[in-house]
Amino acid sequence: MNATVPGQVTADASGERAEAYEFELKAAQNHLGAEASDLTSLLFFVLQQDVSREQTQRLLEQAYARLQALREDDTEPGSNVDDTDISSTIERAAAALQTGTAFSLADADEAFEQAYRQCIGNQNHAEFAARIRVRQAMIAAVMLNFRHAAALFAEAAATAGIGPEMQWQYLYWQASVLEDLGREFIDIEALQAAADLYQNRILPLTPRDQRPVDWSSVQDRLGTTLGTLGQRQRGTRMLERAIEAFENSLTQRDRERTPFDWASTQNNLGNALGILGQRHRDEEMLEKAVAAFDSALQVRTQAQSPEAWATTQNNLAAVLLSLGQQNKDAKMLKRAVDAYKALLAVWTRERLPFVWGTTMNNLGNALRLLGEHRKGPRTLEQSVAAYNAALSVRTRARVPHDWAMTQNNLGAALQMLGERTDDPLVLGRAVAAYRETLKEWTREREPMSWAMTMANLGVARCKLAERNQDIDISRRASADLKMAVDVFRGASHAQLTELGEEQLAVSRKLTASLQADTGQ
Repeated sequence: MNATVPGQVTADASGERAEAYEFELKAAQNHLGAEASDLTSLLFFVLQQDVSREQTQRLLEQAYARLQALREDDTEPGSNVDDTDISSTIERAAAALQTGTAFSLADADEAFEQAYRQCIGNQNHAEFAARIRVRQAMIAAVMLNFRHAAALFAEAAATAGIGPEMQWQYLYWQASVLEDLGREFIDIEALQAAADLYQNRILPLTPRDQRPVDWSSVQDRLGTTLGTLGQRQRGTRMLERAIEAFENSLTQRDRERTPFDWASTQNNLGNALGILGQRHRDEEMLEKAVAAFDSALQVRTQAQSPEAWATTQNNLAAVLLSLGQQNKDAKMLKRAVDAYKALLAVWTRERLPFVWGTTMNNLGNALRLLGEHRKGPRTLEQSVAAYNAALSVRTRARVPHDWAMTQNNLGAALQMLGERTDDPLVLGRAVAAYRETLKEWTREREPMSWAMTMANLGVARCKLAERNQDIDISRRASADLKMAVDVFRGASHAQLTELGEEQLAVSRKLTASLQADTGQ
């Protein structure tokens, strides 16, 4: 098998493409403390993928973490080889992985391939050959060629002469990169392959009574893979299996012996319970998700593990928001607001701009919903401020869909604030925000999102027309709502059609009243 990874990177090509992504590069550099030259080279591979700007930074950071693992690995496959030719070839590969002008993943892979072929046929070098394949798999993963990485891990695991523990490890890594492929690129086939590996190949190599720590680790990874599959599918079976796997893992993970692993699984269990609870609108299940996140946060503290704490805190906030919205519970919504605000101490604009922007958008949502339960305008004003902050990062040029979503949310907050304060200027700003949204959510590209925004625009215009006694705005409101209703009816969405028709009737009644008053 020819395992050479294609794609020699030149500094010029990588640098030119990186210029347009200076924002993401700077953020990743701030977050990782990495050399700019490393990140610029890695960005080349990210830009070969069809991914969003937000995903670009995440993939860039994942690739850098794998590169660092390659560089820092203290079990270099050739360190104990008595063949000087093999040793020197591996040293050449290691040198090509280091930061500097000689850095080249393709050169490192080529040298590893040469060393691998030097090992073939020598039974004494079977383990070395497998370890070399593993290094090549890791290089492929750094280059985001996850399928090739999985194939190389599989080849390493199938090497004759290696022990069962090495085989287990390489299969585990194979499943992990397939899981990454499935999660990052919505590849259902890859997720199913990963789940099959965990369930049918890796677990049998991990007897629970002999290797309880590894067994619980595999159960946790199986649960995560099944949970990701469950998010992509309409049914609930995968999510139910994910919860079962996490509960299996927790039979061998406890807070006293393995606190951080226990907390990680509690977080993963909370995610699965939260997704399933939201899908069923099951209050009890959502409360179990909150309890799981609260348990995880007993170990994942902000002081001791800020990144893990922030992840769980964000998950908790999302479930609290869902519960608060579902039950119209102001106390639960206030907890969600507090959780999102706390996140901003770790997920800063400088280090994680897109994550910060998403958090500000979510904070705006929580404040807007909480504002519905409060009499004064202050909470709604804070919601507007949060959305505007989010838009400083979620620009139309970088993340058009997210920009449109936040513009729509901003319109909703401004509309509510305008009604609360009886301020036509604020209602006018709501109309403007909805109109901005429609620049991206067009009827051709996203008909349902377009129709929802048109309905929002129509209602906002109706409120503004009523406040200003403006028949022209009232007529435009009716036209907006009529177009939205036509789309809802065409999509056979009975509930939205009914709601739209109710608002259309209100708008037409207002128009008739204004026409009677003005004679127009």
